[in-house]
Amino acid sequence: MKRVLLGSWRKIAFILAIVGSLLVLILLSFGIIFYSGGNYFNPSTPGYSMWLNTWSDLGRTVAWSGETNFTAQLFFSLACVFWVISLVPSIHALQSLFSESRLGKLLSNTGTLFALISAITVFLFVFFFPEDLHPFPHRFFAVLGYFSFFLAEILYAYIMFNDKNYPNTHAIGFLAVGIVILLFLIFNAAILQKLVTFIHTIVIWIVFYSAVKSLQQNE
Repeated sequence: MKRVLLGSWRKIAFILAIVGSLLVLILLSFGIIFYSGGNYFNPSTPGYSMWLNTWSDLGRTVAWSGETNFTAQLFFSLACVFWVISLVPSIHALQSLFSESRLGKLLSNTGTLFALISAITVFLFVFFFPEDLHPFPHRFFAVLGYFSFFLAEILYAYIMFNDKNYPNTHAIGFLAVGIVILLFLIFNAAILQKLVTFIHTIVIWIVFYSAVKSLQQNE
């Protein structure tokens, strides 16, 4: 009975991650549609540029154009909320599937800690420190969040490479996300930030769908 319940909550967590990541993309898309225009390089540019605007621009109270950005900010904030809600239980559930070796548990616990730090910093810098009102703390938490995210991805990739329960393709997915995050932190290019989001979403779908199928086969 305990095993069934344990498998059930894991399955729910993985499905939540898959649905949540899709919902995040939908909400971000609406944020892009309703963004009030402008970017750091040209405030008069209409609409949102995938190449020049960051995700943080969607969370501004006032867009670079000088216009109120309430609707885009609302969709962006909701996207971040759903990202955090779906991330935390799914990462914990994924961690519980790793091997029982001492090193594996240590690394998975550390990776989960970094993932939680990333989730918390996203919540903080979105809700309490919009970029246009509090630029320094916003950027500090953003960098901290992405760096923690990078460490979590690299640790999980390493664990999966060394865990016979996971195919190397899953590890490569996490490694790819980590590499793109590192490139984004180095070059600070807005398009790399989008690639982080899209590649991570694909990895979530592949890894967590596989985990759901595995749990169903073991029932």
